[in-house]
Amino acid sequence: MKLRDKIIFFIGILVILGWLLHLVNSILSPFICAVIIAYFLDPLVEKLEKYKFSRTVATTTIVGIFILIVVVIIVLIVPILYYQSIALIHAFPNYIEIATQKFYPKIIHILGGIGINLNPNIKSYLVDQDLRKILGYSDDILGNIMKSGMAFVNILSLIFVTPILVFYMIRDWDLFLLKINHLIPSKYSPTVRKFFIEVDKTLSGYVRGQFNVCLILGMLYAIGLIGAGLNFGFLIGFLTGFMSFIPYIGMLSGVITALITGFFQDNFGTNEFIMMGVVFLIGQIVESNFLTPKLIGNKVGIHPVWIIFGLFAFGIIFGFIGLLFAVPMTAIVGVTVKFLVAEYKKRFID
Repeated sequence: MKLRDKIIFFIGILVILGWLLHLVNSILSPFICAVIIAYFLDPLVEKLEKYKFSRTVATTTIVGIFILIVVVIIVLIVPILYYQSIALIHAFPNYIEIATQKFYPKIIHILGGIGINLNPNIKSYLVDQDLRKILGYSDDILGNIMKSGMAFVNILSLIFVTPILVFYMIRDWDLFLLKINHLIPSKYSPTVRKFFIEVDKTLSGYVRGQFNVCLILGMLYAIGLIGAGLNFGFLIGFLTGFMSFIPYIGMLSGVITALITGFFQDNFGTNEFIMMGVVFLIGQIVESNFLTPKLIGNKVGIHPVWIIFGLFAFGIIFGFIGLLFAVPMTAIVGVTVKFLVAEYKKRFID
């Protein structure tokens, strides 16, 4: 088979696979989540196997511990995040009141002095527009729920089906890899294996490490901001830590949100702002000097610009699901591009 025919054949296979995946995309969520979870838990199962555990016992132990950790997080952390989110929504009208009565007139006066005239009755405009948006979003959400029950089915499948899929995928993980390995033509086997080794190294080195960094930073910021006396401190701190995988933007968003919240808080004075600044400073020092070097290291080499681009690209193409999987997919694309460039230079330039 000529090279051109091989390329056409593989493109045809990819098109057919893409079409089939599109047909069943509404039921893919638990399978995608199960593959990702199984990939990250498989090394732990292999470590247990070294201590003479059978594959089934090791898989049951690790999956059970993982489910227990998820349940504990849901029970302890999710309610706090939920209630603080609701409290923040309820506090928003009060923030608008303070802004329109205390600060906006001063802004009008300053801008009026240089010839810029603004609407002095902005409060009614803001409230009216916000109510329209909220009502519009509510109608859309209710309409979507009434039109389809797939969202409810997907949630149930994620809760009850995903753990079962994770168990069987981890237990038979080596078997899956062996069957895939047999499908690779022997001529291309060394190149394909080298590529997937690079992908595995990148995912294991970056995604696993970054998740741990985000979790530790989230708890550090949350506890620190609560200690500083900031309203909604746990919510802001936890989200800031988890958004820290976005270089600069995640940290900057958290700092700005904390500053605005403290600015509108009556009992938040200079000392509290200083304490809040110390919390973020300590977080940055811990991240750059201890967490990132120890948990991620310098072997991955994913440029911050590439990560930001990947988040925007996958978010636009796949929506919210794209954002969830943007970091691992960006890492894979990054490795693929570097691998192809290296192969090109080796074959045609060197």
